[in-house]
Amino acid sequence: MAQQDFDTIIQTLHRLTPGEKLALIERLAHSLQAPRAVDQVSAVQQREALRRLRHALATLPVHNPEHGLSNRDHDRLLYGDP
Repeated sequence: MAQQDFDTIIQTLHRLTPGEKLALIERLAHSLQAPRAVDQVSAVQQREALRRLRHALATLPVHNPEHGLSNRDHDRLLYGDP
């Protein structure tokens, strides 16, 4: 890992709340137990990972800038409606 990447990680860690740090530790710990090859991951595990990701994304704060174009609006314009 490049020093610049490591410095970025450290700076990001300083901005995390204690709860976010705990969630990161848990995710890292689970990643040590997870199968390495994608083909070793079952469909059930993939669906559960997707469910957790969707939940995490849904809990992110929404901040609409003054110009009124939110991140979701931006994504919809770029990628279309899901």
